[in-house]
Amino acid sequence: MKGINSLKIFYMAVWRNFLTLTRYKVNFLFSIVTSALWGVGMLLFSLAFDSLMLERTVGTTNYVAFIIFGISFQCWQGTALWGASSMLQGELGSGQIDYTFTCPFSRYQYIVSNVAALAVQDSLFFLPMFCIGLWLANTTLTIQGFLLGLASTFLSVAALVQLGVIFAALTLRYRQINAIFSFFNFIIQMLSGMFIPMQILPIPLQIIGFSIPVTFGMDLLRHYIMGTFTILSPIYEWVVLIAQLALLSMIAKFTVSYLEDKAKEEGLHYI
Repeated sequence: MKGINSLKIFYMAVWRNFLTLTRYKVNFLFSIVTSALWGVGMLLFSLAFDSLMLERTVGTTNYVAFIIFGISFQCWQGTALWGASSMLQGELGSGQIDYTFTCPFSRYQYIVSNVAALAVQDSLFFLPMFCIGLWLANTTLTIQGFLLGLASTFLSVAALVQLGVIFAALTLRYRQINAIFSFFNFIIQMLSGMFIPMQILPIPLQIIGFSIPVTFGMDLLRHYIMGTFTILSPIYEWVVLIAQLALLSMIAKFTVSYLEDKAKEEGLHYI
């Protein structure tokens, strides 16, 4: 009898979890899609260990430094993209969100300022790995290259912050979008050149990668510090970085403004 009861409890627990997953259909769908995409991504990742291919496509065999500079971006990527969402989810849980949306200040500036503060904090975790990358690339490192590399990093992270503001607005509106976060993490990590050279990707995937702010930021960083080939001409990559920052800033401000208008019309009860 106890065995039957245990099986019934187990069945009820599994069914409850399934209902919870499928309640947020977009979240559920992205969970399945992302799982399948990671399998494909690992096939692409295996190509990066071919040192001759690496030299032919990006002009270096120093794969360790190549990937360290890519991984170091993850410290800021997580903060820039998901910092605002985590902050607002915390305010939802603590009941502070109503206060945030009724105070007489810009919600956009509030979100960006908090994310910038988190980025400063997380720089402590970025710097050690970044310094190891600099040490491994010491033969090609120059002061000018170092400064230009930092400037490109700053622009790409600033653009990511704007994308994070957009995701934060989605969090308030739809609550459960963790799987969407996972999907975008996959896209950024596999299609931006973070782990594998952009040049080995099929053209359609390269086109998607060009729209990711991290892509040209990392490409310029590696170019100025490691002397690697760039995907496009450096001047074009700078122009694209600045354009991405401007465009995403406008979209982020519009998204927050739209959310504020909906909150005024409907209140925050839908959250």
